Amino acid sequence: MIGCVILTHGDLCFGLKETLEGIMGKQEGLSVLSNTGRGKEELLSALQKRINQKNFGEGVVIFVDMFGTSCWQTAKKVASGMPGERPKIAVITGVNLPMLVKFFTLRSSLPISQLVPLVKQEGEKGIRTES
Repeated sequence: MIGCVILTHGDLCFGLKETLEGIMGKQEGLSVLSNTGRGKEELLSALQKRINQKNFGEGVVIFVDMFGTSCWQTAKKVASGMPGERPKIAVITGVNLPMLVKFFTLRSSLPISQLVPLVKQEGEKGIRTES
C-alpha cells in the first residue's frame, strides 16, 4: 500500500482528513500531523514515527501545505534519508482536496512513480480563476 501523511500548519491537516473521509469514507494508511507546538526536532521525530508505524512497503506520499516552510523542510529531510532505510517517499506541496481525492482513488492501481505526477497535475487543475 502507498501511504499518506498530511503535514500542515495549524489544524488544516485535520480539516482535510475530515473532509476527504466525508467524501470517500475512512481511508486506511492516512495519517495527519500538525506542526503546532512542535519544534523542528520534535516535528521530525513525529513524522518519522508516523511513517515507521505503518506498513508502507510501496511508499509514502507526504502532502505539505506550503513550500519552504518548517513542514516542507521536515518532509524533505525524511524523504532524503538513507536509501533502503525507509520506503520510497515523495513530497508534494500545496496540498488541496482535488489532489487528495486523486491520490486515494488511484493509489492501489499505480506505483508511486506514476501516481505522484498525476496527483500533482490534479492539484494544479483544481486551482482556477474566474473573471
